[in-house]
Amino acid sequence: MWPEIIARLPRFASAVLSGLDRGGDPVSVRCQPTLDHQARVLRVLVPDGLRMVPGPAGLLCHRHDEQLWRLKSFLLRGTLDRTGHDWVFRPRQLVRGMDTTPLSNLRLLRNSRRTAKRYLATRGLRRPTIPWEHYAQLKDQAGGRR
Repeated sequence: MWPEIIARLPRFASAVLSGLDRGGDPVSVRCQPTLDHQARVLRVLVPDGLRMVPGPAGLLCHRHDEQLWRLKSFLLRGTLDRTGHDWVFRPRQLVRGMDTTPLSNLRLLRNSRRTAKRYLATRGLRRPTIPWEHYAQLKDQAGGRR
């Protein structure tokens, strides 16, 4: 896994680190992780005011163009530890993410429809109806307040 992290991480300017705060609530911060090859960890800066605590964490790297096309991403699951004043993210699993092209978007749409049909059929459920008129009314109401 480490060689793949080494290959992928430099392609991204930053990442989003997610973990838990002292109250057990999820919290996220954008960061610029650095590779520590010897320890096989990622060093990250976590602002003190965030109240993030050591424990399970995730590191999401993603990028896209201005219109949200050409999405590239991957996720690292692991743990966040404090070593003195520094923080380290210890990756445990790499989840390959999106690598979108127009063809992959079509494939995703097709597969999502099949998956949804299978899900509903397995549970004996009908396809839900969408209250489009209600959404149109909400849109009109929101547009009137601008």
